[in-house]
Amino acid sequence: MENEVLSKAISIMEKYPLCDSCLGRMFSSFLKGFTNEERGKAIKIAIAMELIKKLKSGEEEAGKKLEAISQSLGPEFDKTLEEVNIKRRTGECYLCGGKLKKWVSLYKEAVPILKKKSVESFVVGITGSKEIETKEDELLREFSIDTAESIKSELRREVGKLITSSTGIDAGFTDPGAVIYIDLKSENLRVKVMPLFIKGRYIKAGRNISQVEWFDDDKKQQLSVKGMLSVLSEFYGGEVLLHASGREDVDVRMLGWGRPMVVEIKDPRTRRVPLSYISWLVNKNPYGIFILEEKGKRKDVREIKELDSKKRKIYRIVVAGDVPLNEKDADTIVRELKGKVIEQRTPTRVLVRRKDVVRRKKVYDISLHAFSGVLIGLIETDGGLYIKELISGDNGRTKPNFSEILGKSVQCIELDVVKVVW
Repeated sequence: MENEVLSKAISIMEKYPLCDSCLGRMFSSFLKGFTNEERGKAIKIAIAMELIKKLKSGEEEAGKKLEAISQSLGPEFDKTLEEVNIKRRTGECYLCGGKLKKWVSLYKEAVPILKKKSVESFVVGITGSKEIETKEDELLREFSIDTAESIKSELRREVGKLITSSTGIDAGFTDPGAVIYIDLKSENLRVKVMPLFIKGRYIKAGRNISQVEWFDDDKKQQLSVKGMLSVLSEFYGGEVLLHASGREDVDVRMLGWGRPMVVEIKDPRTRRVPLSYISWLVNKNPYGIFILEEKGKRKDVREIKELDSKKRKIYRIVVAGDVPLNEKDADTIVRELKGKVIEQRTPTRVLVRRKDVVRRKKVYDISLHAFSGVLIGLIETDGGLYIKELISGDNGRTKPNFSEILGKSVQCIELDVVKVVW
């Protein structure tokens, strides 16, 4: 037989019974716009026609080939084979075991879940296919086939097409709303709804409020920004996580436009984001203000973590000493620190959780005035500079510092973040 595709297909089917889809998949780069099942059926029909023509012309070898490949032919070929006195052999597909259609039909289990969860996109994953892939690779090498696609690729595509036609939900390979896993061994389908991300900012209007949950000595949970957000569990059902661009101390307020954040909700019962409703839900407390802006993506978490060291921050500070401070002290600090680069070793109070390194951070601007023996003002610095230690000196670990410049011990008694500059 002159046609290379048909000749190769006969050679394969003489040795291995293959269903329409698995045969068509061997030649998937031909006949674009057709399914592998359609491609495989067309190849079998063409082969059967050609072999029967040769058999009727007296070529006995054609009859032997037709009988050998009959194990790959379906019952629709029975009448044709009977005309030439050949009884169709029955055989199970060497690659999929005749189960490919059953695996594809598992898509039906995903449809109601995707609809209920309001999933906006999905991707299909195939597991438990190692044995089939090994057989597939051996067959491709044996017959020198370079026009095939894998069974995993076919299943992902066909299942995806059926889900989209049933739900109107498109496949999305970047940040899918759900991953649909089909395990070929157990013949089970599992839908994993991906975490939901919501971008926004928070304002912490009071003091003694931590960013994340913590417990006092009596094991009593204290007020936290994350705790205020946990009310979202009532709507979404999943665990709520807070990812913020840096953090302020428990006794520091976060004012101005707020601190950039991404809220992550694991295993949400729905992926809808009715911003007006959930904004109302999280803003029922008197201690924090949450500005929820839009649905985010996983990459936003990474980006927001990088913001803290890249952005500048403006703080409101109140500085007190063992003796009253005056306007001269304020002027001295402004003159000595404005535009200076600070060398700061990791503060003593955070050494337990931070690596002991020296950071170089700049003071861009500072304004201070004396009121009733304390200094009050604003300071703009690189993100990541510890302001309390810039004031106290932290036993010389931060240089220069307020205490060193004034020649007397001073402390930060009030600190507010008033703006994150980005």
